[in-house]
Amino acid sequence: MKERLLTVDEVAEILRTTPNTIYRWLRAGKLPGVKIGKEWRIKKETLAAKLTESNTAIVKSEGFLDSIDRQHDHVLAVTRDTNNLYNLEAEFFKIGLSRGYRLFKGCWWQHPDDVRQELSLRGLPIDKLEEKNSLTIVNLTDEYNRSGNTGPVQSWSDEARKTLEMGYNTMWGSGSPHLLSCGGHFPNLIEFESTLDDVLKKLPVVGLCPYIFEAMDDCFGEMVDLMNHHRSVIFYNDNSGILLKNNPIVSRAGF
Repeated sequence: MKERLLTVDEVAEILRTTPNTIYRWLRAGKLPGVKIGKEWRIKKETLAAKLTESNTAIVKSEGFLDSIDRQHDHVLAVTRDTNNLYNLEAEFFKIGLSRGYRLFKGCWWQHPDDVRQELSLRGLPIDKLEEKNSLTIVNLTDEYNRSGNTGPVQSWSDEARKTLEMGYNTMWGSGSPHLLSCGGHFPNLIEFESTLDDVLKKLPVVGLCPYIFEAMDDCFGEMVDLMNHHRSVIFYNDNSGILLKNNPIVSRAGF
């Protein structure tokens, strides 16, 4: 019996990633394939065997961001310094732009002008994007100071609805809070992330929440608490990372 051969598009659909990512894996030898003329084909049996090796092996490649759900996701990102955080945000936004999405940048500890400068240095045409309203930058700390947790959540929601009204089908946003955001009280931050998660489930929004964890030992418990309010988790350092799909577990007495 002849083995079933899959096209690049079929494999991308199965893995919920992009054809460009599949081509990169094929060229790098990370995904075995055969060339028929100018077209790549992947054996169905080979793909199944590759997936059983490790359910995160492919996600560890340089295209790990491509594995974020395209329309509905809430992603916690763990980084170790400001430079890594801006690098991750820039790459995240570039993928959003390549897919034709509208961008949202929420600032907590970051100043909006610093964001503009840092993302411009990393190759994003910030001025043109803001001029076309393809990117909006909002100071979420100001929103929190005015309205508490309701303010930042409402900003995400309002911009998502505006995105749909403008004809886009998805908003691709990054918030980058700090453990001391929301008035310096961690329970308030958890309440914000939980509320935001509930809101994003109902909207065509992919939300990235990159945090800086410089000393894991000092804030391990907080990181675990935050993971329980996100659907995916990225560990990112020096332009490489891994994305894990999260299955939050709510602790209870007797567990």
